[in-house]
Amino acid sequence: MVLQESDFASNIERFTGFAELYDTHRPHPPSSLLDLLTQFAGVVTPNLVVDLGCGTGLSSRFWSSRARQVIGIEPTDDMRHRAELETVFQNVSYRGGLSHQTGLPGNCADIVTCSQSLHWMDPLATFREVARVLRRGGVFAAYDCDWPPTTSSWEADAAYYRCMERIMELEDLHAVSDGLRRWSKEEHLKRIEASGCFRFTREVVVITLRRETRNGLSA
Repeated sequence: MVLQESDFASNIERFTGFAELYDTHRPHPPSSLLDLLTQFAGVVTPNLVVDLGCGTGLSSRFWSSRARQVIGIEPTDDMRHRAELETVFQNVSYRGGLSHQTGLPGNCADIVTCSQSLHWMDPLATFREVARVLRRGGVFAAYDCDWPPTTSSWEADAAYYRCMERIMELEDLHAVSDGLRRWSKEEHLKRIEASGCFRFTREVVVITLRRETRNGLSA
């Protein structure tokens, strides 16, 4: 069964009303991904990069200097409106749609990405859509930021996990997560492999160093 937009109504509602906050604090992808993914795709300058679940467009604008065209796909109007406000690059545009119903033509993209968003998507239907949209030899990259970063204090790490457990308890208590559709991040690779949509799959770990300042984090 292919899920429709109405099946993701709770997911869309969850990300409505937080676009400005989301855009301010969402981690940026590491720049090394640009070189890595273009090498995998065998192109210096991709003709088209498609960014699924693009949110406020951080991960779409990321490609603005490297691709001829970038299209972000986002079902939440609030997020997509913020993306359009924040984007000044003529080669970056946005469309409403789901990851498995992009409305794009087949064999059109060199690279398709999901930046910290695949766990909100219907897995098999998304993989089939990605395989349809990608040209032969193209690359699909689903990437996430590990959080929290490892600290030098086990007490701090333990406190973070206790905090997250309490948040989940409160979400259950107040039915905040009722109706949400999400899939385990830990099983992304296994699901991608099992889909049979791709000739080769692998996991790559990219390490980015950041230093803490009084006003936040900087690369």
